[in-house]
Amino acid sequence: MKKSLQTILKIVFNKYLIVLVLFAVIMVTSENHNLLHRYKNKKTIESLEKQISYYKNETAENKEKLDELRSDSSNLEKYARERYQMKKVDEDVYVIIQENEK
Repeated sequence: MKKSLQTILKIVFNKYLIVLVLFAVIMVTSENHNLLHRYKNKKTIESLEKQISYYKNETAENKEKLDELRSDSSNLEKYARERYQMKKVDEDVYVIIQENEK
């Protein structure tokens, strides 16, 4: 029993183990290099990168729509009629709303 206690004490007081444990404690509790802060920052960066890709796609789609509207006046007229419900002076516009069936 005494030998097993001595071997356990040797392992616990091993200088490499003490340094490793001390290093782990410092890494977990350090203000600037805290592992919790690193994890949160990583998640924030991933979220922002997703937003960047989303807005790049949106910008590309909007540029395509803008080019289409600028290229042909009939497309511009169609867009104005659909989006803003514009009409010519001598015509009537009927808006048909379909009810969703439950």
